[in-house]
Amino acid sequence: MAKAGSERTGLVREVAGLARLWPYIKVNRGLLVAAIVLIPVISAMQTALPMVLKYAIDKGILGKDQQALMQAGGVYLAIVIFEYLSRAGQSVASSLAVHRMIRKLRAKLFDHVLSLKASFHDRSLSGTLVTRATSDFDNLSESLNLGVLTAVVDVAVLIGCLVGMFTLNWRLALVAVVFLPAVWWIVGLFSTGLKNAMLKARVKIASLNGYTQEAFYGHTTVKVLTGERAAAGRHGKLNIEFRDAQMGSVVLDAWMFAVLDGIASVAVGLVLWLVLNGSLLELAGGATLVSAGILVAFVQYVQQMFEPLKQLGNKMAMLQGAFASIERIFGLLEQGERVSGVEPVPLLRGEVEFDHVTFSYDLSREKRTASLTDVNFKLLPGRSLALVGPTGSGKSTIVKLLAKLYDGYEGKIRIDGRDLTALSGEGLRSRLAIVPQDIVLFDGTVAFNIGLGHPDATPERIAAAAKEVGADRFIERLAGGLQHEIKEQGANLSHGQRQLLAFARALAKDPGIVILDEATSSVDPESEAVVQAATQRILRGRSVVVIAHRLSTIRACDEILVIEHGKVVEGGTHAELAAKGGAYAKLLQALH
Repeated sequence: MAKAGSERTGLVREVAGLARLWPYIKVNRGLLVAAIVLIPVISAMQTALPMVLKYAIDKGILGKDQQALMQAGGVYLAIVIFEYLSRAGQSVASSLAVHRMIRKLRAKLFDHVLSLKASFHDRSLSGTLVTRATSDFDNLSESLNLGVLTAVVDVAVLIGCLVGMFTLNWRLALVAVVFLPAVWWIVGLFSTGLKNAMLKARVKIASLNGYTQEAFYGHTTVKVLTGERAAAGRHGKLNIEFRDAQMGSVVLDAWMFAVLDGIASVAVGLVLWLVLNGSLLELAGGATLVSAGILVAFVQYVQQMFEPLKQLGNKMAMLQGAFASIERIFGLLEQGERVSGVEPVPLLRGEVEFDHVTFSYDLSREKRTASLTDVNFKLLPGRSLALVGPTGSGKSTIVKLLAKLYDGYEGKIRIDGRDLTALSGEGLRSRLAIVPQDIVLFDGTVAFNIGLGHPDATPERIAAAAKEVGADRFIERLAGGLQHEIKEQGANLSHGQRQLLAFARALAKDPGIVILDEATSSVDPESEAVVQAATQRILRGRSVVVIAHRLSTIRACDEILVIEHGKVVEGGTHAELAAKGGAYAKLLQALH
């Protein structure tokens, strides 16, 4: 009893979860109202058809009334057409409302996930997030359209059939209704199995999609390492697991249909046997209770009644899938891991100050494992600062904190004298530019990838930025120039060309602060010379933070900080640090 009660409570809670969709669907409530209004119309049409058949048989055929038969035929045709139009209208209205809701909800989820701080993405698999933004929405759309909404229509049709049967003959109706408890039990039994099988299939398809995405993204690595056979083997294994999980629901669905078809046939056969052998007539003292028209109409009602029941188990399982998708989607929407700060950010002068900053990516760790420990420096407007040190020393962490991708640090970070925690992260990043080591390019034109939607990136500014970094030289050789279509991740460009586009992208924003994170580490010498010449001209008057291993880049900076194990161990100009013979001098020896 306790288990049954908890299951009912869980079902009520899950159904109540549908209310979470209301804010996204209420803008299309006119369509929803139209779909709901058409449900009783469809039920009435379904209920009327057997009645018309009864009239046609008893009055038209057996009564030899040709006019009545013609009238019945016309009415039957009109009802069929009207029911078809009603079902089509109901399906279109409900589907349109659901798809518009899905579009709005999907857009909100996409924006929300992008707004979450970097620490959330660090521990979340991209394949899982892609599944949330695609497969879960597809499942929700299918479940609502083919499950919830059509189930309501089926229930209305079922009620109409019961009313029609009791109107025709309550004795025959009782014979048919006696099967309903067994049918309900069977539907409940199979729907539980279907739910588990469908949820298992969702888990398997998420794994398959995630691995497929990884394999396609890393196709070059797979080929270089001759890992095609291993990749195909793992993909095949995941594919088989998904197939087996999917077939589990197919087999259960087939068995349920077969069992319910058998019960429906038994119900029809029992009704016919009771009528034809005279059992019902004897119960009524020999009175004529059942005409040929009533018998035909009743058989049709029984068939109509079992049709939605056969679909009910599958739709209940789909409904469970909708509940699961809603939980996953809204669970992601309820993630509140945003970096704090809402104050607008005006044009930057470019003053940056780290005041006793200590930070750890894992906040549960002790300070001895911190990525940064008591970091102090001040960058004046229009000056350049180089961060050097071994891999993993904390250089990139400083850049990520400056760009407000993470929070939770101790100490103070100030931009133009304002506390970083109070500033809007989006507003700040619109005022600074980061050129990372790993360049990300998107499907689209060269101009799109340079401007990347920034409001200040006009066509003129995009062209000027490309020219200033020297990217115009290779862009002019591309078919279409700035309108040349770039393939995924810039596969049709060289690495040096991709780096030059990243520089142009940064400059198109006209930033107050420029951050170069190993930006020239993979550029060929010829491209590096172009970039160095361009940056020397452009970055005058801007604050620059550089993470670099190349000596040519480091020498040009006004100040250099040596970072080791998250701490600043040395600071000064190139000449000062080189003469000191400390950590920086050792790095210089390693670079030569």
